[in-house]
Amino acid sequence: MDYVIIGGGAAACVLAERLSRHPACQVCLLEAGPTDTNPLIRAPAGILPLMHSRQLNWALHTTPQSALNGRRLFWPRGKTLGGSSAINAMCCTRGQPQDYNAWAAEDEALSGWDFPSLLPYFRAIEDHPLGPSPLHGEGGPITVSKLRSTNPLSHAFIKAAQEAGLPANSDFNGAQQEGVGFYHVMQREGQRCSNAHAFLQPALERPNLHVLTGAQVQRLEMTGQRCTAVHYLSRGKHHRVPVTGEALLCAGAIHTPQLLMLSGIGPEQELTQHGIPVKLALPGVGHNLQDHLDISVIWHEQRHHSISLHPRYWPRGYRALKAYLNQRQGELTSNLAEAGGFVATNPDSARPDVQLHFLPAVEVKHGRQLGPTIRYFGYTLRACLLRPASRGQIGLSSANPSDSPRIDPRYLSEPQDMAGMLRALETAREIMNQPSLSQLGKKEWQPGPSVTDTSALKRDIRHRAESIYHPVGTCRMGSDAMAVVDPELRIHGLENVRVVDASIMPRLISGNTTMPVTAIASRAADLIRQKGFENGWNNNLFNQMGS
Repeated sequence: MDYVIIGGGAAACVLAERLSRHPACQVCLLEAGPTDTNPLIRAPAGILPLMHSRQLNWALHTTPQSALNGRRLFWPRGKTLGGSSAINAMCCTRGQPQDYNAWAAEDEALSGWDFPSLLPYFRAIEDHPLGPSPLHGEGGPITVSKLRSTNPLSHAFIKAAQEAGLPANSDFNGAQQEGVGFYHVMQREGQRCSNAHAFLQPALERPNLHVLTGAQVQRLEMTGQRCTAVHYLSRGKHHRVPVTGEALLCAGAIHTPQLLMLSGIGPEQELTQHGIPVKLALPGVGHNLQDHLDISVIWHEQRHHSISLHPRYWPRGYRALKAYLNQRQGELTSNLAEAGGFVATNPDSARPDVQLHFLPAVEVKHGRQLGPTIRYFGYTLRACLLRPASRGQIGLSSANPSDSPRIDPRYLSEPQDMAGMLRALETAREIMNQPSLSQLGKKEWQPGPSVTDTSALKRDIRHRAESIYHPVGTCRMGSDAMAVVDPELRIHGLENVRVVDASIMPRLISGNTTMPVTAIASRAADLIRQKGFENGWNNNLFNQMGS
């Protein structure tokens, strides 16, 4: 195979489509999970049952977190074509231009990864409802849309946030990020537009694209500095795919470093303690793990506007199901995290440092604890710290590829992160107490009215904070000794292996990660295309690949 793509997630779908445009180029994509035909994937509100799925969700857990009362946090990750873009809340955000400019400023080798360099890719991947502009694109594979159905409570949240002094913002990827409004979402005609749907599905009929699901990669076969084959397990049998061109690792910030280490590429101590022969000592593999930690404020509601599993909601839920099945309309087209915003809470910086996600429902522990959602009508405001200082690590639990990796984010290991989480919680609470929302509520349920002083708020954060699912950084790009990939995403010390996923980010961006990963993959396709030129591919055919 000219290109073997490992993983079928957001980045992998982009690469598979782009590279397979060259008819003489053989592309193989290996995905551990099943195809993305489950109807819950297409239904936006299907995000709730997808959190409970073990077929479509890796459903990982961290190690016990000492700063969070020893809790093991749940980390959902997509296990199907489209990866996490098939199970997430579909929010379209890019982060802030300063995020990407900082990558380039901190390492001059990364000059091609600043925001002006990535903006053409952001524009090219989207079909935006605002039409073409210097900041937005039209006609791209991902349909960016407004929600077809929005809850009255979400409108009340936006009014309450303005009462708290925040500006209205109809486009978080516009001239400024700060403010509150409805999220643009990755939806097409009321259904999820995952990266599998946007990129991979249109390319499946190409005879040179081979997509294998239920194929869990075990290791890379290395001969010197080259990857010569990829080994995978399918239906209990071992298989081997030869690599004649490049192996492209797109397994995400958790499984990509795990697979490298299982292949003998990574920190020597980590490999030797599990009896794995060292093929390439690369100390940065698995390090630099970053994630957005999130805390919620939840109110009980008195007028039954919210989405609920309470028996009183069932007739309305039945009508919503009929509207969705018949017309792709109604409440089931909601991504649940309908509205939100970005807030600058740090007096030392004018940039937003907290992101808000408002849900017109009682949401506890990622919707996996359904008791409160059944018992109550209510609404939830989640607030996360956008640029945490804490850094963690992905390691191995064993040398068995079937075992989950060791995930240690080391949340709140840096003191400034607790200070930021306190600001996030206080900001969320202030908004929820504004008249437009508080008049619709019965009372604050969590943290609860008695939790007021700093010590109590810190205890609440340690007791309830959760991930909001944005792990990055574990195979970061750069030119220093701890960097794993170079500016062209090639692994340092190897000839034909690249990493193309969220793990290459030097620093976490200030927002949701699907759109940035998609833009990264689109730029990576151009870098791979250039390598094709050097290898003598037919330039006219490669020019058809476009940007």
